[in-house]
Amino acid sequence: MTSNSAGLVLSRATTILLAGLMLLSTVLFIGGGALERSVSARGDTHTAVPQATPVSTGEQAPEGSAAREAQERQEAAAPAAPEGAEGAAAHEQAEQNAVFGIDVESPAVIAGVLLGTLLLIAALVLFGYRVLPLVFIVALGTAVLDVREVFYQLGQAHSAVAVLAIGVALSRLATVLVAGRAWRTGRRPIAQVVAR
Repeated sequence: MTSNSAGLVLSRATTILLAGLMLLSTVLFIGGGALERSVSARGDTHTAVPQATPVSTGEQAPEGSAAREAQERQEAAAPAAPEGAEGAAAHEQAEQNAVFGIDVESPAVIAGVLLGTLLLIAALVLFGYRVLPLVFIVALGTAVLDVREVFYQLGQAHSAVAVLAIGVALSRLATVLVAGRAWRTGRRPIAQVVAR
């Protein structure tokens, strides 16, 4: 059992369960990130193909006419070079994967999630009940982001990545439930047992 100075105790079984759920969600998160990166590298994502614009014969329509305005719109919307189109698609994909301006699929963020989870597990083992509020808040926040990711992957028709995202979301929600229950039961006053 892990206890602290206030006398509140976190059982070894709860500590092991929480640590296991956090490790499971982290492993699934890393696997999902790797799978999504490989799907993107293979080119399974659909990018828009630039449409060919009609070539003007050099004649300009009279100024102010609807034909002239259409010509100006076509010139303004002329397709960029293929490298620019690929860059724009990559930039759009990075923006869609960003949460609060941070690309959650970058290797640095994935390494940070792994390190943060290991530190949180170590704190849970060392300090027990005192860390439960932090475990609860972190698990709840990440569960919300993971549910968002499930809907995003289903919208992108990446079923394998969506299945992993569902696994991550479920394990985070289980972590929230276990941490919340342990936190709630630990805060209750312990009833005095009267021996008869």
